[in-house]
Amino acid sequence: MKHYKRLLLSKLVDNGWELEEINSDTDWWVEEFWVIKSTRNKRGYELTIFFLVDPQFAGTDKSKAVWAVSAATEMKYDRVSAENGVALMDLVRGKFDTRLSAFVDMLNIHTAQGRE
Repeated sequence: MKHYKRLLLSKLVDNGWELEEINSDTDWWVEEFWVIKSTRNKRGYELTIFFLVDPQFAGTDKSKAVWAVSAATEMKYDRVSAENGVALMDLVRGKFDTRLSAFVDMLNIHTAQGRE
């Protein structure tokens, strides 16, 4: 598991989320997706986390081209709708910690407000 994914998972667990599923049998635009479940606010509420591939990437190892992480309330079947979900975090070097905290905060706010 890539370092940024370990950091994301750790932050999610610290904030009351558990990893339910990892799926890498995906289309070209997503490297893999996770299904996470809340263990606190709105216990059992699920979100899907997408690891988005740069649309201009032409290689075969999608893990080298992940440019952003998004979260949505349901499975998305195209890149544009996945980008327009609950939260979106680009993976800019040097700003990951700040963006990671803001990303997880958005998930927690969304869940606490009881949005569907």
